[in-house]
Amino acid sequence: MNGLSVLTLLSVKEYHFSSEHFEDKLHRHECVQLLVIKKGLIRVETQTSCSVITEKDGIWIIAGSMHRLTMLKDTSLYSIYVDPFARADFPYKTQVVNVSPLMHALMPKLVGIDSHYLPHSIEEWMIELFLNELRSLSDLYAFELPYPKDAEYQDICHYFSENLDYPWSVADFSKRLKVSDRTVTRQFYKQTGLSFVEWLRRKRIQVALELLTSGEPITQVALQVGYDSPSAFTTVFKQRLGFTPRDYVNKVMGK
Repeated sequence: MNGLSVLTLLSVKEYHFSSEHFEDKLHRHECVQLLVIKKGLIRVETQTSCSVITEKDGIWIIAGSMHRLTMLKDTSLYSIYVDPFARADFPYKTQVVNVSPLMHALMPKLVGIDSHYLPHSIEEWMIELFLNELRSLSDLYAFELPYPKDAEYQDICHYFSENLDYPWSVADFSKRLKVSDRTVTRQFYKQTGLSFVEWLRRKRIQVALELLTSGEPITQVALQVGYDSPSAFTTVFKQRLGFTPRDYVNKVMGK
């Protein structure tokens, strides 16, 4: 494979957003896009889901998928554009992914490579290695939040999401729809693949990550996303992510 044909398969760019808040317009790409966070946090909204991606992880966005990006202050990332036909067994859906140490090592070296490199060079070898590594991306489901398909369910989820300090339950959902708890439980799982309790827990963790990254105190974040105490919040946070809110804050702040 010569240098020119390899180049059409992969392009890597590096960005830094230093403003308080940056929100992109809804858009799509003809190629696959992999966003990998060097520092900070981004939120990615598609027509069917909302995902939050933190440091060292990434999101694989399939070709043609409409999406909007929101970056918090002082966020750095790699944006990798990939020909969807470069390999036959790439991930087939948009998903938050765990990025391997090898990929993290390769990305800085791939930034800005252009058509001036020689065939069979180290640059061509690195691109081929990176493309092969993309096939082993693993899904981080805990950072993904699918939207219900029904408009009424979506509206209620949006309202609950804007008022996370309240202890919402399935009963609150069913009262608004004037149907039984059983119907809501069945329909919610059918539309999202998650129970309402799990959906709400993921939403709370997503918002908590954004607030913590923005510098909000842990106690205030715990209450704001609906936990009675910082200890209860810490327990759930560690169960879901494998580290405590304090550990996360220390990493974000570089301590």
